[in-house]
Amino acid sequence: MPHVDQVRNHARWRPGWRAGRTGYAWLLPLSDQPGLRKLVNDYQYALRDLPGFDLVPLEWMHILVQEIGFTDEIDEARIEPLVAATRKRLESVLPLTLAFHHAVVQPESLSLPAEPQSTIIELRTAVREALADVLGEAAVPPEPEDVDKHVSLAHSTTDGPAIFAVATLSGTQVEPTTAKLPTLSLVKLNRDHSCSEWEKVAEVPLGS
Repeated sequence: MPHVDQVRNHARWRPGWRAGRTGYAWLLPLSDQPGLRKLVNDYQYALRDLPGFDLVPLEWMHILVQEIGFTDEIDEARIEPLVAATRKRLESVLPLTLAFHHAVVQPESLSLPAEPQSTIIELRTAVREALADVLGEAAVPPEPEDVDKHVSLAHSTTDGPAIFAVATLSGTQVEPTTAKLPTLSLVKLNRDHSCSEWEKVAEVPLGS
């Protein structure tokens, strides 16, 4: 995945979001992966003095698989059927093994791509099918142009050239790692701070 030439400020409200508002989402939390923590630590140590970027705390490392909708718009009674439908859809999806190595500069972040990216796409497809089963096709959020297939190391706080970030990442020596992910988490997500934070609602095992 190539580096971009320019970055833009990550700190902006997405449509519908505001302070204090939360949304349901499916994500893969990654803070408990020791190899990935070391890889991220190595990069973040090199980035500590690079201006224009906020480092993502290790506890909030994740891959966002699918947003569902705002918690004030979805009846809580739909959550249990949604979890059940997702569990059924994921019965044939094996626990994930994802590889991480070289970080890249993306438009709003410095990120570690997850490989194979097709694994994330297949998982997202199954989750979206479960959403349609419970909420109906019309209620499934449209796919964003740039869906998450990466772990963010840092978010950009300014608009400008990416050349110094590219040089820092390229000059950092790191070892590749893998992460084994047996479950998918349903969370209440908030975006009040510089990175996404959440409260876990439920977990669904992969290949149960």
